[in-house]
Amino acid sequence: MSRYLAVTFTDTLMHLVDDTYLQSGDRESLYYFRVPDTWHGPDLQTQVFAVAEKMYKEFNAQFRADGTIVTEPNDPNYIKVLQTTAVPLMPQQIATKIWLTAESPSAWEWTPCVIVNDDGTYSRQDPIDF
Repeated sequence: MSRYLAVTFTDTLMHLVDDTYLQSGDRESLYYFRVPDTWHGPDLQTQVFAVAEKMYKEFNAQFRADGTIVTEPNDPNYIKVLQTTAVPLMPQQIATKIWLTAESPSAWEWTPCVIVNDDGTYSRQDPIDF
């Protein structure tokens, strides 16, 4: 069995200015996570944030290397997740599949749906199959 969460990410572009990284303004986006039942209680927010950090590490690598998003190999700037807030979905929200009407969280993200495994690994999921 799994739990469904609405997860708000707050992120920013870290912009290099005179050898110092500065935040360029906060941006919020909404994801839907399906997590193991064991993810609850006081560790939930920490576990969700750890997944978000992995996702953003992957984004930044893709921005620089393989061209799957855009290739900016010499750009020292990067996107950083600052905070996540996870809220369990209510049974009615799950039944109506609220994620089917959600917008893509960003220009570089194709889905708002993420399946998280017990070990914290994750995969993106088409909303129809979520």
